[in-house]
Amino acid sequence: MTAFLQSPRHRTLLTLAFPMILANISQPLLGLVDTAVLGHLGAPEYLAGTAVGAFIIAQLYWLCGFFRQSMTGLAAQEKGKATVSGKLQGMWDDLLRACLLAVVIGLILWLLQRPIQILLLQWTTMPALAAQSLETYFQIRIANAPIALLNLVTIGYLVGQHRTKAVMGLQIGVNALNILLNLLFVYVFAWGVAGVAYATIVAEWVMLLCSLYWILRHSLRRIHAQHPHSLPRTVKAYWQRYLISPSALQLRSFRHVLSLNRDLFIRSIILQACLAFLTYQGARFGVEAAAVNAILMQFFVFIALGLDGVAYAIEAMIGEAKGAQDEQLSLSPKMWRDIQISLVWSTLFGLGTMLVMALGYTWFVTILTNQGSIIEATQPYYWLMVWLPFLAHWCYCLDGIYIGFTAGKVMRNSMLVSAVVGFFVVYWIATQHNGASNIDLWCALLGLQTVRGLTLGGHLYWLYRQDYVATAK
Repeated sequence: MTAFLQSPRHRTLLTLAFPMILANISQPLLGLVDTAVLGHLGAPEYLAGTAVGAFIIAQLYWLCGFFRQSMTGLAAQEKGKATVSGKLQGMWDDLLRACLLAVVIGLILWLLQRPIQILLLQWTTMPALAAQSLETYFQIRIANAPIALLNLVTIGYLVGQHRTKAVMGLQIGVNALNILLNLLFVYVFAWGVAGVAYATIVAEWVMLLCSLYWILRHSLRRIHAQHPHSLPRTVKAYWQRYLISPSALQLRSFRHVLSLNRDLFIRSIILQACLAFLTYQGARFGVEAAAVNAILMQFFVFIALGLDGVAYAIEAMIGEAKGAQDEQLSLSPKMWRDIQISLVWSTLFGLGTMLVMALGYTWFVTILTNQGSIIEATQPYYWLMVWLPFLAHWCYCLDGIYIGFTAGKVMRNSMLVSAVVGFFVVYWIATQHNGASNIDLWCALLGLQTVRGLTLGGHLYWLYRQDYVATAK
């Protein structure tokens, strides 16, 4: 037990996790500045239209979050393999394939912008000025979709290579740049809604260029450290010998990446369907319920961002351990030790977040709204929000473990079972006993997170039993 607690891997996890927590927490601040800037343009239609457009863009890119997840797992495994074998050839193979896929998907989104825009305007009823703001913002942002998706890939690669401090610096710095450009483009250049969109695009380009610079610099340092006296004389030979293998772009080499991304994409769609059901069903319960849900969803997002920082560290550690193992049929002792460390720290962060919610729930609500009726309406949800971090941290931690495994099929199946049993069945049972109410939706969300943890945890325990039996023999 003492050896476990003294393991340097504890420090490794915390070193990886804290930069990602800070980077994640900085993200919502940008949305607050966008809202403040648009809210002072003189007409509420500017804010309303742009908010809808930004929400849709965020959902599209969120559905493509599998690029970040899969790249983290693959890059971490590549790091583990290179540590054991000392071979660096092909270290960019997965990165190149993922970048190509990201560009293709981004171009498809850009080509489909008109049908998507028509659907947006059909689903929403808004004045002409708000519709024009939505159209302007959406067209500018969607044109930059390939760059936005490439950022998901490069950030995933950096996390997988344990470069979380670089990611933190990038995200905080780029968010600060975005805020400054917002103020410049809107108040100095008077570009209005277009200024907010162009500020984000410039920031996305800066992030991509900086992340590529970090990746190239880190890769070259590794090559020069391991082969200081045997470097090729030509750029082409250098590239093929150390960075990209000759088979990197062969069709069969894409199969694993495509299969992994497909499973993670399906998982994202299922999760998004549950959140969309909560949002739209909650709106049917009236304006007060919709306002309460907007506040509670902010809590959900902040809790998810904090716990995701820990999950990012787990992904990188587990992926590295998996890449370094020699035996592919079972998990190495190092992997099981990392899994135990991950579960310990995830539990501690979950309990800490639970305590913060227990002590500060009402205060947080009063920060988000000063309307007495809404504050009072949020009180029945107190215990749900208090228990949410503890019940949810398991699924975030286990997601990180399985991303490190690059076991997309397991994650997909877990999400499917959790959505059916944990969300929709729980919601149906709750409505049968009490009649449909908004609080039933949040009980269903807790059910979703709980069953995700149980299904992934059950599969992990099955893997442990398999290794235990194999070792005993």
